[in-house]
Amino acid sequence: MASPEKDDTAAATDGTRDITITVDGPVAVIHLDRPARRNAYTPRMGKELSDALVMLDRVADIRAIVVTGRGEHFSVGADLDEVDWRDTSAHGVESLTEPENAPWKLCTPIIAAINGDAIGVALTWAMQWDLRFVADNARLAFSFNRVGVIPDRNSTWLLPRLIGFSAAMDLLLTGRTVSGTEGHRLGLASRCTASDQVLSEAVAAAHELATRCSPVTVSATKALMYEFLEENDRVRAYNYERRTLNWIRTLGETLRGIAAFKARENPRWGTTKHQKIPADLR
Repeated sequence: MASPEKDDTAAATDGTRDITITVDGPVAVIHLDRPARRNAYTPRMGKELSDALVMLDRVADIRAIVVTGRGEHFSVGADLDEVDWRDTSAHGVESLTEPENAPWKLCTPIIAAINGDAIGVALTWAMQWDLRFVADNARLAFSFNRVGVIPDRNSTWLLPRLIGFSAAMDLLLTGRTVSGTEGHRLGLASRCTASDQVLSEAVAAAHELATRCSPVTVSATKALMYEFLEENDRVRAYNYERRTLNWIRTLGETLRGIAAFKARENPRWGTTKHQKIPADLR
């Protein structure tokens, strides 16, 4: 996929693509764009979305990505009329053959704006991302066992770590439907609001993050958070975090942030999201 234009929506509504991308300054918005099918998932949509996230992550000026659904729904899950579940080749895109391109490995924060129903694969997609804004009246369901498959996209590993083992077992095993309000209470979502405000609030948060927060500290915080999901040595995590903090201080961002705070201005950051934590700090 080529670098994003200001708005590529028109080019993507001819039925040849399942997503569209718009860019507003440092924020990119991806729409799951099959409203006539309630944004139901297809393998093509899966590949397009994965490719778009990687492409946008490579653009230094894109500081946050928002993913939402076109129309009333986020996505009602797999398109049962178009997906052949016995065709292994059609689902090869779902294998994590390039782990460096997994959402949790990307430098850019990804926000799910769950503007309506998120079922099955749509919900496990959103759980891979960093923040989730959900409509209070959305229906959320890990419905996999009810259609004869198991939960996907690492959800059996991730969900217990995010919301606790008991709650995760309940949602994944039974496939029951919960509201956005209950999902927020359980910890599936970061914020809960009215459906007509989900996208605007997610985009506003993305712009605030892009403006007020240092690029390198955001990407470093994201990297440490996901790495420490697997770290059992608390002292090692403490010291690695401290070494990373000390490295950050050498980049000048702390002085820039303090100066902007005192002047009551937006910071003029001097780093990029692509600056990696040095390997020798481990």
